[in-house]
Amino acid sequence: MDAIFSAVFSGDRTPYSPAKFLYSWWQHAANLASYEQQDAHEFFISMLDGIHEKVEKDKRKSQSPGSGDCCTAHRVFSGILRSDVMCMVCGFTSTTYDPCVDISLDLEPNQGGSGKSSSAKSHNSCNVEVDCKGPNQNCGISSLKGCLERFTRAEKLGPDQKFFCQKCQVRQESLKQMSIRKLPLVSCFHVKRFEHSSIRKMSRKVDRYLQFPFSLDMTPYLSSSILRSRFGNRIFPFDGDEQDASNDLSTEFELFAVVTHTGRLDAGHYVTYLRLSNQWYKCDDAWFTQVNESIVRAAQGYMMFYVQKVLYYKESENQATS
Repeated sequence: MDAIFSAVFSGDRTPYSPAKFLYSWWQHAANLASYEQQDAHEFFISMLDGIHEKVEKDKRKSQSPGSGDCCTAHRVFSGILRSDVMCMVCGFTSTTYDPCVDISLDLEPNQGGSGKSSSAKSHNSCNVEVDCKGPNQNCGISSLKGCLERFTRAEKLGPDQKFFCQKCQVRQESLKQMSIRKLPLVSCFHVKRFEHSSIRKMSRKVDRYLQFPFSLDMTPYLSSSILRSRFGNRIFPFDGDEQDASNDLSTEFELFAVVTHTGRLDAGHYVTYLRLSNQWYKCDDAWFTQVNESIVRAAQGYMMFYVQKVLYYKESENQATS
């Protein structure tokens, strides 16, 4: 990775092939080696973990990724999720915090449903389980904002998921709600387009179109906003510096990269669209072409990367003056 950045900023205009990076990556992650198609999201998470592990090994110390400053990968991508589980009898709330480097979102269902199902997060990736949808699952349109609203919506846990209430001292029916306590500098949203059903013993690709904004305000999905909506302006429900935990920077984000997937579950192709100085470029293997904004909007988003707006425009100004 260091060699790639050195080559990009060296001023050399000849084409660069990241062959050494690919080879070193195969050595690090044997499960992603070979020329078979691999999942872009899995590669992204594995790459950030690899950078983190390398830095930790070099520094010969151990820091929690939840701190957000342990390595370059987490300084850029690491945020913190808040999970509240509230007893429906007495109102007692159990709160936990989890670091994450991305948020995986279900596409909105075409018809009414029970909302998102139980959360199942990996070590660094914050995921929400996929709901099994009907045969018309590929029809209709979803939106990124709708997916985020669904992700932060309060949901009633099933009878088999009753949580032990410390106040009632018994297992009770409960509500669970996710929110974002701390925003990262770069927010990555992963759309769960690959469904795996153990009941139907089948897997499939969800091709439904997803609308995603070029500018995104994350304020409605912050813990401070969620708690204020739940409790009003009363101060006591907030924990510590919850109101100020969003970030020192802005809650306004700008889209700068979209990873798309075309094809079937077992055979397909990845293309990336990049935004540089307000101009979009299509990166298709070795081919880089300038494209209109409308092409990007029509793309089938699989991963979307948003950067804090103040950082995006600051970088644009630097490029314009250089």
